[in-house]
Amino acid sequence: MRNRKQYTIPLPASLANFLRNKSAKSFLDVGCGYGRACFFLHENGYSVIGVDVDAEQIRLALEEEKALGINGEVPFLVNDARNLCFLDSSFDAVAMLGLLTLVPKSERPKIIDEVYRVLKPLGYVFIEEFGRTWTNPVYARRYREDRKITGETGTFTVKDESGRVLHSAHHFSRGELCRLLRVFRVLSFEESVFTSYYHRNWVKGYSILLQKEVK
Repeated sequence: MRNRKQYTIPLPASLANFLRNKSAKSFLDVGCGYGRACFFLHENGYSVIGVDVDAEQIRLALEEEKALGINGEVPFLVNDARNLCFLDSSFDAVAMLGLLTLVPKSERPKIIDEVYRVLKPLGYVFIEEFGRTWTNPVYARRYREDRKITGETGTFTVKDESGRVLHSAHHFSRGELCRLLRVFRVLSFEESVFTSYYHRNWVKGYSILLQKEVK
């Protein structure tokens, strides 16, 4: 992307490869940011809609879309993931890349319920999230020091260069994610390492492929 912040979480190449011979075509990217995953999926032949609660991110996504010469081909909407503006069973697949890390504990189940609702029966969910990384001393210190502020193990504050708190972020244990996502069937749950482009800091990463089972 043109002069955009590069993210730690990789693009969903494994998801695109998995779905290549499947019938899944309609995609929803929840928490799409400036659209990097949406554009990647669009290039791979999928019909994609991106939503984000941050209007500025959606503005940047529309700007990027225009610059790429595909104006209007990928719809972007300002929409809260806790109350998605789509009918039940609207999409073949949903992606959430690093969204849940920014969501308070009490709000995470609401988002999962909404994703479940808008997903078609036998549809797929692909999630990439940050794993709790006690072996990285940078994060171990932040977990310990910020728990008294955030009230949750693995949740820490993110600050700007002046020390002003911007937001909180949560790193998940594997068990936490399994409990949160138990409404879905787990097809794969892979552990890797995500490395930031700017600071070169590393953290455990989880890539999870799920399926909505027919009840």
